[in-house]
Amino acid sequence: MKLAAVALLLVAALSTVSAQNTPGPPIEAPDVEAADRPQIYRTSGARIAIGRSIHVAGDEEVNDAVVVVGGSLRVDGRVRDGLVVVGGNLDIGPKSDVRGEVVVVGGRITREGGALIRGSVSEISFGNWSTWTLGGLSLPVVDFGDFSRWLTLFGTLFRIAFLALLMWLVILIARAPVARIGRSAAAEPGRAFALGLAAVILFVPALIIGSLALIITIVGIPLVALVVPLAMLAAFLALVLGFTAIACRIGEWVEDRLGWRADSALLATTIGLLLILGPTLMARFVGVAPAPLQMAGWSLLVTGILIEFVVWTTGLGATLMTGYGRWSTAPPPPPAMSHATIIPATN
Repeated sequence: MKLAAVALLLVAALSTVSAQNTPGPPIEAPDVEAADRPQIYRTSGARIAIGRSIHVAGDEEVNDAVVVVGGSLRVDGRVRDGLVVVGGNLDIGPKSDVRGEVVVVGGRITREGGALIRGSVSEISFGNWSTWTLGGLSLPVVDFGDFSRWLTLFGTLFRIAFLALLMWLVILIARAPVARIGRSAAAEPGRAFALGLAAVILFVPALIIGSLALIITIVGIPLVALVVPLAMLAAFLALVLGFTAIACRIGEWVEDRLGWRADSALLATTIGLLLILGPTLMARFVGVAPAPLQMAGWSLLVTGILIEFVVWTTGLGATLMTGYGRWSTAPPPPPAMSHATIIPATN
């Protein structure tokens, strides 16, 4: 028994020694961290973009400045001579390294944690800028937030004032043609609207076809530079004449209904202008009111747009019907009869 016990002890001791000497799994050498490895950059010169956005990639190093006008800029790599962004936003990534001045005009700067800027930062911002892409062209779009409602109100007031001055000038220069156009629009409003609508739809295609025809003839190529501006001027004059004529006609109608005809074309035109643009102006005033009233402003704005479209289109058609007011398609009003004073006979 003693021999068996000694034998078992020897076997256990040998097993323990063998287990301790058995080689374990190989230990791999620690790998070098990716952050400790040297970064390889592809270098480039100055980058300038107008009307589009630029991205400086993480493996790119720009040895000169980066200038973007009318677009946005994203930097994830290195820039060695400053950044300039006009009319767009600047986004600086966490691993970027920018040296030199950073200037942003009309946009915002977003700087992520870890971004390194070794220079001064200048930001001149107004509104919230974004980019609207049309085909391959990027156009800057600005949102002024709640202040935009005040801007639209001021814009509408300026448009009314400018249009009033323009209409008064037309009245002073061409009172007779304005009267003929107004009578024709009042006599045949449906025909005037249909003709004006056709002119609005066909003007641009007709202008393009006429320009192409002149270009094909080769001899008429120089005329294209003359025909296009003249056609645009003729269309503008027709619109202003027609709108002035209808505004004057509406103002005279209001004066007749109120019984205080002042025989002033300037006053009648002003009254008609305020009545035509009244819904749009009221919509702009309601637009700056508290939120519960803004829904009413939208309905007023839609109404004002429809009224203006009808007036502009009808006035254009009446202007074309009368040859810019050179002839009349409706008879002139009868002259007012003067009442003679009757003096009773005395014996």
